[in-house]
Formats: sequence, structure tokens, C-alpha cells
Amino acid sequence: MKKKWKRRSLEFRKRVLLNKANKRWRAAHRKKSGHRITPTTEEQIMIHALKRAFPGYEYIPAPRVFSLANNEVETLSFLRAIKDLYDTKSKLVVRLDSVKEITSDAILLLMYTMVQFKTANIKFNGTKPKNKYVRQKVEKSGFFDYLLGQGLELQEEYSFNKIESHLYTHGQKRVDAALADALVKSASTFVWGEPRRCQGVQKTLLELMHNTYDHADRIKGEKHWWLSVDQDKNKQEVTFAFVDFGVGIFRSLRNKKPTEPLYGALDRLIEKFPGVKTEPELLKLILEGHIRRTQSKKYNRGKGLSKINTLYKENKISSLVMMSNYASIRKDEDDFHKLDDEFMGTFISFKINKNTVSLPWIG
Repeated sequence: MKKKWKRRSLEFRKRVLLNKANKRWRAAHRKKSGHRITPTTEEQIMIHALKRAFPGYEYIPAPRVFSLANNEVETLSFLRAIKDLYDTKSKLVVRLDSVKEITSDAILLLMYTMVQFKTANIKFNGTKPKNKYVRQKVEKSGFFDYLLGQGLELQEEYSFNKIESHLYTHGQKRVDAALADALVKSASTFVWGEPRRCQGVQKTLLELMHNTYDHADRIKGEKHWWLSVDQDKNKQEVTFAFVDFGVGIFRSLRNKKPTEPLYGALDRLIEKFPGVKTEPELLKLILEGHIRRTQSKKYNRGKGLSKINTLYKENKISSLVMMSNYASIRKDEDDFHKLDDEFMGTFISFKINKNTVSLPWIG
């Protein structure tokens, strides 16, 4: 009880400081100018309040549309700024006050960033969104509850909220088939009102877990994968967002050793398709299974990214979005394009709804 009271007291003191600073600046501005406060002045007030509440911190504003899936340019720029601060061990306040829209992948990024900073003992904090819907979503994620804690230890596994929650976030290093089964059962019950076998979800999650374990780092099993599951009542759909912050697909392929199965596979792919040069074009070929054909002389062995693409084509998952290094794809729009800022790692998002192929639950 004492620890909980201390956390609330700390948050209360920060709020009091922010409110007092706001009132002083508003009163001073009105007295001096006799005019209403402009948006620019509102921003100055916020910066002044932050400097009083969090002296010595850097303040990074999140994009108004905070989403890798829906606003990749600004969100990637935001991630780059955060990485620079982490590398220099700078204290950080993530400003969420101006966010108007947020998706589950952005919640995932917040959770990962918080864990990254806190486990490295770098001071980290954040402001609450003014937008009611966004604030409720971030609060339900448990982000602010953990934010006010004293610290986080480096762990093999992190879980935020329960699997049955409308927004569940999880981080882990190993392949966890039991977790995948539990997530399928919870998500299918939400969509259909009863447990259903969603082979697309289960196979995609296991492929991504395996890929992270085997390829995200030079040493197997070194990197966490991060997953968020967002249940949308209005659309009656579930969104899965999966991220690993490893080296990314193309750096991984280029780093392969002569003893590894995919050594030289990227070079052979380029030789086979000499007109293809960019990473988005190469990613399209990989999804179509050509890198497997190049390696084994067989068409699609049913593993890796090509298997996920097949599941999408079979309507076992939908709304597939993928991002890695300088490549970005959106399967629904058949959009393959180059990123301005590199995404160091791999991000994949997909959905299920009542139109998704499913089977009766067994067991």
C-alpha cells in the first residue's frame, strides 16, 4: 500500500507543478498583451511547464497520427529521435499531449521504449494525451501504471495486461506455441462469440517468433519480439502488431555465414532477377517465395515470409502490412515502396474479422 501511495503522490506533485506553471504563464500573458493565448503561446506554456516538472530532460513530441501502419514517415522520424537519445543516455519525456490518433503498433512502441530506457536506468517519462479516446487507450494499455514505477529489470519475458484484455502487449525471446494458442482462442472468441481455429493467426505468429529467434541478431535468441493484440468493438476485428528490433530482413540476409542455409541467397536472387535492385522489389520477390526457390530449387517450402503471404492470399489473415530496413509493403493496396528512414528491425501487422477463414475449435 505504501508503494502505491508514493506513486500516486509523485504523479500528483507533477500535475500540481504543471497546472501552476500553466496558470502563471496564462495570467502573465493576458496581463501583458490583453489578448487570447495563441496556439504558439500554448506550446510555450507546455514547454515551460515541462522544464519545471522535468528539469534536464529532452522532450520529444509523438506524431499527431501516431502509427507505423498509418503514418510511417513521421513515426519513423520519431523513433530515430528516440534512438539518438537512448544512445547518448539522455533523459526523455515522450510528449503524447497532441496525439489525435493512435494504433496498437504505437502502443507497442511506447511499451518497448519504456522498457528499453528503464532497464538501462535512463530516466523516462511521458505526458498524457489531451484527446479523450487516445488517453483512454494509452491508460488501458497500462503504460502510465508502469511509467510511475521505480524501474524495470531486464527480463526474458514481459506481459502487460491479461490475454483477454482489449489491448494486450507482450515481449519475449523464445518461440511460445502455447501463447499463440491462447491468443487465437481469445481473439476468435471476441470475433465470433466462441473459440475458433484461426490457422492463419497461429502460423503467422509462430513464423514471426521463429524468424526473430533465428535471424534478428547475429546470436540466435538474443532479441525480444514484441506483440500487441487490439480488440476493436466497433469494427468487430482484432489487430495483431508484431515487432522485433533486430537487424532487419536485408541486413540479416547480408550477414549470413557460409555455413548457414541462406548464405548468398540475396545475391543469387539479384542474379536471377537482374532488373530488381531496391529492397521493396526484393521483398516482393521474397514474399512470392523466390528466395526459397533460389536456395532449394523447390517452389515455396512453406516457411518464412512467403508462408505468411500465402496465408494472406488464402484469407486466413487480412490487412497485411510489413516494414523492414528500407522496404515497406501494404498488401491490400499492392503497395511496395522505399522508406526514407530505415526501420532497424521488422514490423508486421495483420487483422482478423468475421470474414477471415476459421474452423471449429477442437479440444
